[in-house]
Amino acid sequence: MSKIKLDDRMSAVASLVRHGKRVADIGTDHAYLPVWLLEQGKISSAIAGDIADGPCLAARNTVSMYGMKGKVEVRLGSGLKVLKAGEAECIAIAGMGASTMIEIFEADMPLAVEAKRLVLQPMAGAASLRKWLTQNGWHIVAEDLVEDGRHLYEIMAVERGESQAYSEAVWEIGPQLIEAKHPLLAKQFAKQINGYKKLLTNMGKSEQARASEKYLAWEKLVQELEALADACNCK
Repeated sequence: MSKIKLDDRMSAVASLVRHGKRVADIGTDHAYLPVWLLEQGKISSAIAGDIADGPCLAARNTVSMYGMKGKVEVRLGSGLKVLKAGEAECIAIAGMGASTMIEIFEADMPLAVEAKRLVLQPMAGAASLRKWLTQNGWHIVAEDLVEDGRHLYEIMAVERGESQAYSEAVWEIGPQLIEAKHPLLAKQFAKQINGYKKLLTNMGKSEQARASEKYLAWEKLVQELEALADACNCK
């Protein structure tokens, strides 16, 4: 049986999982991530959780096909409710929106807090996720960007600890991406700036919208992002 191949997005997620840790893959779908991590000898065991029967069945098929029975336990359930205290040193969640991830953590904070590392790949709302995590006792230790066609995926790893305060612009871009001068940093700036400019253009058609707090806040954010892009030589 040939080994599992991960796409670039999931490879980036896998790269942020620390060696030797028991991983809980939440929203596992086909359980490709935990099986790949086991094949590489990066982890000792895993829990693959999903809220729906279909993905759990697919995950069990993957686990069986690649000879990982006994090493990956597939569990049906919502979010972290598939876990017991102390079961997972690392929690990985990929492919969900930031608001869904936050809801999952808020529903079971003791389980989230006891994990040594969270590895997260939000499909949208990365800035709000960064902000929520640091306001709730985590700090960002690593970030990555993956380009796939028109998509630019953001991946982050966080651990428990105090975080410094960041500006709204830094939340949008990613502090570790800026610190590391990521090769795709200029594209990250362009994505965020152009996205907010598009929103402002649409809102600008209404005089009432132009006077709103949201419009003024986004206008200020674009200015901050452009200034930060200049400072990072990313314009």
